[in-house]
Amino acid sequence: MQKKLMPKQKYSFRKRKIFTADGVTYSFGVFYLELLYYFEGGKGATAWIASILVGVTLCSGPISSTLVNKFGCRAVTMAGSILATASLLTSMWARNIITLYFSIGIGTGLGFGLIYLPAIVSVTCYFEKYRSLATGIAVCGSGLGTLIFAPFVDYLIALYGWRGAIMICSGIVLNCTVLGALFRPLPTRKLKKRNPTEKSSLKKNPHKYLNGLYNQEDNQKCVLQSVSFRKDSVACVKSLSQPVLISTSAMQQNSSEDIYKEHSTSNLPQRYNQEALHERQSSTSLPNKIDYVRTENREVSTEREANALKKYVDFSILKDPVFILFTVSNFFTSIGFYVPYVYVLPQAEERGINKKDASYLLAVIGIANTVGRIILGYISDKPWINRLLIYNLSLTICGIATIFSAFCSSFVSFTVYTSIFGFTSGAYVGLTSVILVDLLGLNRLTNAFGQLLLFQGFASFLGPPIAGWLYDALKSYDPGFLTAGGMMTVSGLILFFIPVIQQKIQKREKTKGTINNT
Repeated sequence: MQKKLMPKQKYSFRKRKIFTADGVTYSFGVFYLELLYYFEGGKGATAWIASILVGVTLCSGPISSTLVNKFGCRAVTMAGSILATASLLTSMWARNIITLYFSIGIGTGLGFGLIYLPAIVSVTCYFEKYRSLATGIAVCGSGLGTLIFAPFVDYLIALYGWRGAIMICSGIVLNCTVLGALFRPLPTRKLKKRNPTEKSSLKKNPHKYLNGLYNQEDNQKCVLQSVSFRKDSVACVKSLSQPVLISTSAMQQNSSEDIYKEHSTSNLPQRYNQEALHERQSSTSLPNKIDYVRTENREVSTEREANALKKYVDFSILKDPVFILFTVSNFFTSIGFYVPYVYVLPQAEERGINKKDASYLLAVIGIANTVGRIILGYISDKPWINRLLIYNLSLTICGIATIFSAFCSSFVSFTVYTSIFGFTSGAYVGLTSVILVDLLGLNRLTNAFGQLLLFQGFASFLGPPIAGWLYDALKSYDPGFLTAGGMMTVSGLILFFIPVIQQKIQKREKTKGTINNT
């Protein structure tokens, strides 16, 4: 019998993968200075490497969610880690910044994107009672990665140069392949094997065992899973994204439509309306009905493949006003979120802080971020806490602190700023997927989170380059931090309008219901 993994072990694997991927990403501020001096490019041009890396990581969200829905978290994560490793290794032989745009930016970014979404979605789907805390613990690997990787990368660069440091980092990223292989799907219930008495009774009255029609659609469509029928038994499947004929005893299982799964729902046959089944009612034997459905399956296989993309990616969510406002907020947050990770180190050096002490500022962000994700996640699980309010306040405070970072002039003041930034930004990463479940429901999480990452990615393309261009034009990092802080402050403030929108939607639906009843 296969040994089951405890929940603590499950999100432990997710935490280690996020530790590796985000640790490499958020420590890019150390690589940034080395690449700036080595290639002698502009600050904005060099910052594009980090922007493309983060942007592609997030923009690949819809791709990652589609692949997760089709192939499962395990296969997608392993493929992503192999791609990221190969891309980082290729960067060792780069002779100009343009090459790094493709190798580190696009290649590694896409690989990290295939790692990131499965790690977040799987934990959010697995836990219910302590969802915020579990997600916070899982994503705290990002903070730990920032804490450890920043001084570690600085040490590697001093010892082996930036090329050697990238090679070692690629070897570390390869470990995500092993961690991805340890993924396990949610446990499923095994059907009991029928005894000879039940088999005999089934042949006499097959409708006795097909005693429930589980239908998710108003048009009363249903489906028989022909590949699961044998001569001696009738197998039923749990509903994931298509209606199925199952026994009423199996209807108590979770029927979420859009959670991560080990296998694709495309393996379920197409839907058939009841009229097609009633045409064969004159044939009372169950095998004849099965043969008919098998024949129909072959005829509609082409249509099933044509509608595959529509089934895996639900773009109708873009019409939801709550999701639109949440996406706009995340877009503004992402513009400013990565600026401190890239520029706080050179900004501190510009204020007279030595390079060694400045490198510890990223470690401070990592420590505070780890603590923030766990504490905010724990608090958000309390029934008397408004999770959305915690999220909004955290973003607003994070933005205000970033604005005031322009006035930091000593190591102590920078430490205070990075502590506040790290702690409050923990809500942005740790609670985003949980807030999506609260606002839209668990059944829409995978598609919603994937499309949200797409917009976050577009915004991430803008943040660090804008700050770099402002420095090239004004010879100061302050305008970049003021812009980043302003964006994050606005992102937190506009989310306070979500309850207002929800009330209007509920009022409108209530009015429609009253009109329909009359």
